Amino acid sequence: MKKVLSPLLSALLLAGCAAGTDVPTVQPTAAPETPDTAQSSETAETAGAAAAPQGLIPTDAPVLDYDDIRLIAYVREFQTYPDTDYYTMCRDGKWGLMRSDGTEVLPCRAPYPLFECGWNAHRWHGYTDGMTWEEIEPLQEQLNAQLKETGDGVLCDAHDGGGYRMFVYLQDASVYVYAGSIGPGEFAAPTDEALCLYSGRADGIVPTVSGTTTHESDDWYNFVSDGVYVYRDKNGTAANSCTYSAADFFFDAPLAPAQRDGRWVYLDTTGREATGLCYDAVYDFDIYSDTPLTAARAAPLLNGYAVVCRDGQFGLLDGSGAEFVPCTYDGLVWDGSTAWVKQNDGWHEYTIPGVAKPDPLDTLSGDIVAPDTRPTRTDTVYFQADADSSNRLNLRTGPGTEYDIIDRISSSTLRVYGYASTAPGWALVRYDPLYGMPHFGWVSTSYLLPAE
Repeated sequence: MKKVLSPLLSALLLAGCAAGTDVPTVQPTAAPETPDTAQSSETAETAGAAAAPQGLIPTDAPVLDYDDIRLIAYVREFQTYPDTDYYTMCRDGKWGLMRSDGTEVLPCRAPYPLFECGWNAHRWHGYTDGMTWEEIEPLQEQLNAQLKETGDGVLCDAHDGGGYRMFVYLQDASVYVYAGSIGPGEFAAPTDEALCLYSGRADGIVPTVSGTTTHESDDWYNFVSDGVYVYRDKNGTAANSCTYSAADFFFDAPLAPAQRDGRWVYLDTTGREATGLCYDAVYDFDIYSDTPLTAARAAPLLNGYAVVCRDGQFGLLDGSGAEFVPCTYDGLVWDGSTAWVKQNDGWHEYTIPGVAKPDPLDTLSGDIVAPDTRPTRTDTVYFQADADSSNRLNLRTGPGTEYDIIDRISSSTLRVYGYASTAPGWALVRYDPLYGMPHFGWVSTSYLLPAE
């Protein structure tokens, strides 16, 4: 861990780019009509149903009658791709929870959109907002039992802060990773592994933020962002001349959204603005603000596509920056595999030919034993270490003590991705350490607790 010697950051106040400068407005691009899409559209019209949006194929899922459906907000710093498979939906001003296949999990009763705990643990915030404790206690007990039985997590009424991980630009003209939990954190030079995760390659660009820092003790620092983001490589070289008020990572996507002048634009991995500065935020509602139903961020690309909104109308952006589905619909959500589109008679489910949600275990390294049994939905468990972390849990390359130890886990929420039928009592989990990169490994289930 590199220790930062300077107590202050330089004030990075670059002038923002003029809106739309040298960036043509992207016109909706029609997807070529295939025989399948043409047949599906004709069949739908013949049956009196809504015609499929261009490029999309209807499924046989029932039409949903919700007023709105939105992607569950999740922490991009720790979760490169949303594992939740859930949406928050609204009817008559009240919000609930549904799986991405349209199955209702929690009926609409919350005053605000639901969101997931900062530790990505299938802990749903906001459902009991507006209720007294006398009302909350029996309802939470009843619903938690129901949610655990169906594998859909638990309710959460805590106001946990979670962790943070960001790239910052210090006064020595260098880029650092700043990571921690709630309070002061640590700075470290970005590794090739970190750059590959957040930008797609070791020489890629990431959104860096400037601000001020104060030295707490040893390697611990408080950092206060000034809200000015610039995309830079690990050497500190800016990818373009623009500054942004909010910015997202690329991960393995070809585009990332960034905000300036109150609008959102999508950049490619060279820093070029691939779309016009014309999009509205579509998810991540701040329920603690004066305008709790105002979205704060643009959507990331999920499996090559992102939901976008222009002037209140929704569409679907592809990896080139073109509108694969033009922004002409009253609502649209996308989880990387299926899209729900709001039409006159309700929400219809569609797919994109040849596009399926990626398997998280596609990135499993060759030295890790693959599971032969997978949970229906990603299980969430917890490991509780002693106060001094003397009883850390071994993370191994395979299901058994004969396999090599990769890491030793302190108290942490873990996601279970599989089991071994030949080794009962072992599970393949993903561990997301605060000061390191997420990685898979096997743990003994005898030390794990259900995530409460």
